[in-house]
Amino acid sequence: MSVERNFDVAVYGATPGGIGAALGAARRGLRTLLAEPTGHFGGLMTSGLGRTDIISREACGAVFREFADAVLDYYAGTYGSDSEQVKQCNRGLFFEPSVAMRILKEMVAREELIEVRLQCELSRAHVEQGCLRRIDLTDASGSGQSFAAGVFIDATYEGDLAAMAGVPYRLGRESRDEWNEEYAGRLYMNFDPTKEVFPGSTGEGDDRIQAYNFRLCLTQNPENLVPIKRPSSYNREDYVSLLRDVAEGRVKSIRDVSNMLPVPNGKTDCNNHHYCMCSTDLPEENTAYAEGSREMRESFIARQRSYIQGLLWFVQHDEGLPAAFREEALTWGYAADEFQDSDHFPPQIYVREARRIVGEYTFTENDARLSPGLERAPIHHDSIAIGDYPIDSHATRKREPEGQDKALEGFLGLGWLTKVYQIPYGVIVPKGVDGLLVPVAVSASHMGFGTIRMEPCWMQIGFAAGIAAQLSIARGVTVRELSVDVLQDTLLAENQRITYFDDVDWADPARKAAEYFGTKGFFTSYHALLSEPVTVTEASLLAARIRSLPGCGAVPMLPASSQVLPAGVDMGPRLPKQEAPPNEYWSAQPYLPAAMAERWLQAVARALHVPSGAATVERPGDEASAAMTRGKLLQGLYELLSAARSYT
Repeated sequence: MSVERNFDVAVYGATPGGIGAALGAARRGLRTLLAEPTGHFGGLMTSGLGRTDIISREACGAVFREFADAVLDYYAGTYGSDSEQVKQCNRGLFFEPSVAMRILKEMVAREELIEVRLQCELSRAHVEQGCLRRIDLTDASGSGQSFAAGVFIDATYEGDLAAMAGVPYRLGRESRDEWNEEYAGRLYMNFDPTKEVFPGSTGEGDDRIQAYNFRLCLTQNPENLVPIKRPSSYNREDYVSLLRDVAEGRVKSIRDVSNMLPVPNGKTDCNNHHYCMCSTDLPEENTAYAEGSREMRESFIARQRSYIQGLLWFVQHDEGLPAAFREEALTWGYAADEFQDSDHFPPQIYVREARRIVGEYTFTENDARLSPGLERAPIHHDSIAIGDYPIDSHATRKREPEGQDKALEGFLGLGWLTKVYQIPYGVIVPKGVDGLLVPVAVSASHMGFGTIRMEPCWMQIGFAAGIAAQLSIARGVTVRELSVDVLQDTLLAENQRITYFDDVDWADPARKAAEYFGTKGFFTSYHALLSEPVTVTEASLLAARIRSLPGCGAVPMLPASSQVLPAGVDMGPRLPKQEAPPNEYWSAQPYLPAAMAERWLQAVARALHVPSGAATVERPGDEASAAMTRGKLLQGLYELLSAARSYT
């Protein structure tokens, strides 16, 4: 092994999660290695997954929002702001693979502190006294080199670095009992709108892993079409069950075999079809992939690729299918201007799930559903990002009688139950090993992983990992010891989203404060109502809650009276006992006066030893008795708290 090289941060895996991590670290001044074991850059976002799995653009921030903005700018600049391509790109969330590649490479190239190395495979992880210190990488020529770093980030889909470093991990599916997940374990669910659950759904756990596939970029444009070729290992028996599906009317065209999701310029993100029992997924055969050797993985990838190519050939040419069916299927082919280095077939297999680390917190189905008694998903004080996609899983078994020709075991979608959720820092901090963060193979149950596993989500979690790495190095603490509040302050300053509200505009000056306090339990729904007056009840509870935060034990309580006068102002004459008792007074005047709020904020600043100008709060009205709005109070408080943390 050659002489080691030193980096501040070393990221293994040039997936969107890895790219996000490298950008987060490099933008804050750290020399960053971005190493990828394959020759492909960008993971699935540059390999056919052009319909990014995120419901709302408002649920993304930081680097993924930048990426989406760049996609929109590209189509507007290339084709015009009123073009069909701009409409088809859905505000930058839908794109061609080549466009994603261009933009991600440009984002990374702008950062001089990032060194990208492709075809560098991990051969050894050096852990000393419980901390990952170095990794050995071997390039395509067989030459090896050792790399040291202050913090390592495993951004591979498989969790390979974490596993080699000795981090404990999970594989397969938990039973319903383990995490009290309603839909965990063995399940036969009809994917149609009924979501009917069939008998045989016992909820037992097992070692099965949801199916993989490739996300094809197909087209019907004859000027940009490459015909489908028959693979050399074609096996007709893999697809003959489709003949009965077609004959009985369950499958009517190639669009029922593969889900043709449109992206700009007449192309598709072609995925497995939810309602087809024989689509582009290949259940059961990927079970050994997660822990497999390189040779085993390459063998399975070749099998998956050949299987999909054979499926396309079958629907276009098999004489057991109606002529009209085949003729329509023949109008489809590979997009000639995509994946030109890999015979127009996507280079990256879609590893939907492999290893999942055991971290400081385990994200489950319950973390992405309404929390009982609240009108939002559970609140996490250490939230570092948010997710917005239905919990789902692809099949773990091939067709069985229990599925009644409608369901494959393990295939599910909980769109009507999943809510926008917070992602706690603990899911990327592995147990047992320091000096390492894992933003892709995160700590989650199979069900919880079914929503976190989306590329926009991974990119934002990766960005948070890069920021956390920088802060831990700068402050001389481990990533496990890092102050979550300092991390959240930094993420918010970098335009990350850590909480979601459906009534807070991105440009609202109080948005970041609302998001911060949204992780501390101040809001019980997705409505922040920042322009509404804040009650003294809310303010008193907020004061108590703030004192529980690290470094905030000195924060004083709210003034007990709205009649506190400045020192030097004569208080008399006055007959206090003839005035309304406090409980009656506040019952009649439930809202927090602006002047009273200002006095409290001044006291908070003194208690935290923060300069008085650290928080600028505009009074909502001209009169001293005007009620303080929720947004302005939270903004003022957050500015003081973040300023206090910046001094420590």
